[in-house]
Amino acid sequence: MAGRDAACHFKFQAVPGFFVDLTEETRRGASFRATTLPRLGLIERHYETDGITKVIDGTGNDKKPWERFRDYVDHLNGQNAASTIYKVLYITRHGLGYHNSFESNVGRDAWNNHWSHLDGDGQIVWADAQLNGDGIKQAETLSQFWSDAVSNETIPLPGAIYTSPLARCLETTRLVFAKIFEEQRAQFRPIVKELLRELLTDHTCDRRSTRSWIEENYPNYVIEPGFSEEDKLWTGGRWETMDEHTARKQRVLEEIFSTDENAFVGLTVHSYAISAILRAVGLAEFRVREGSSIALLVRAEKVNCNN
Repeated sequence: MAGRDAACHFKFQAVPGFFVDLTEETRRGASFRATTLPRLGLIERHYETDGITKVIDGTGNDKKPWERFRDYVDHLNGQNAASTIYKVLYITRHGLGYHNSFESNVGRDAWNNHWSHLDGDGQIVWADAQLNGDGIKQAETLSQFWSDAVSNETIPLPGAIYTSPLARCLETTRLVFAKIFEEQRAQFRPIVKELLRELLTDHTCDRRSTRSWIEENYPNYVIEPGFSEEDKLWTGGRWETMDEHTARKQRVLEEIFSTDENAFVGLTVHSYAISAILRAVGLAEFRVREGSSIALLVRAEKVNCNN
């Protein structure tokens, strides 16, 4: 990661016309859940850079859609580097966790009113919930998608992966991306960021484990500076408001856009965290199914920098 000015503030906006409009799909039915689309939903279209890059690199060969899109993103950043940054966000929702399946079994009311305040039921533990068997399978299936997508569709590998510190995201990141990074001979060093975690509730599944536990179980991960040993955000006493959560995601996006030079970035997060990210980039909310990846092109305009 290179060092842009971390004191900059940004106005974020998802750029339409490049990926399938998932917000439009939501309008067609409230039960819609986005899943991983072929080519991550990239729309076949013309770019102003088509043909130019073939001349520059000395080939006359047609490029695949994602290669042409990558060239266009590089062009956008080359044209607007002083004031505007473009990044493609690969957003992955963690696989199914024990908390998800237990809530489905007992019902939402019983879960919210009783079970969610406990660490488990004596047999299953859902405090900082781990992936269950179905969630592991979802992540492994998504891993194969990414392997095929990078190898066959030339989808760029994330230059950096940022993950929520909750266990279900840490493990999803490992299961989905470690294999393809190894195949591509790239260094697998996900970055753990506190502010990427789920909406803060009074549910124990949203209380994270200690820094020491993360270091012991995920030694290849990079934990951001200032990350505390104990969870200082979860109190168990209140729910974070929608505005508070959106502001938290705004802050973490500003941190990433300020300090990371990569144009293609992965985020492994949660259902409500995805909704907050969508709000932060000016999109209507839609839900994403567990163990799925979506992609967004996001423009960040610098609106205030402390020099």
